[in-house]
Amino acid sequence: MRGFSRSIDESKDVARAGDTVASIQQQLADLQVEFDNETAALEARIDPATESLEPVSIKPDKSDILVQLVTLVWVPYWQDAQGSTGPAW
Repeated sequence: MRGFSRSIDESKDVARAGDTVASIQQQLADLQVEFDNETAALEARIDPATESLEPVSIKPDKSDILVQLVTLVWVPYWQDAQGSTGPAW
């Protein structure tokens, strides 16, 4: 008798879990529809192609310029009798 009542309880638990899964899936579908609607509304309201832009000129000051490194590089080349050059390394 105990095993029978335990199996009935377990089948009820399985049924409740199935109902819970269905409920969660329905909530997820509703949230996805809501998200899609809000995204479409935002895309319609904010269109970068129609946005008006104003040019802004920013002039640098001498104090804003910082030179950190100046280098000189020498790469040797050989020139043969015909006048063509080739790397000397």
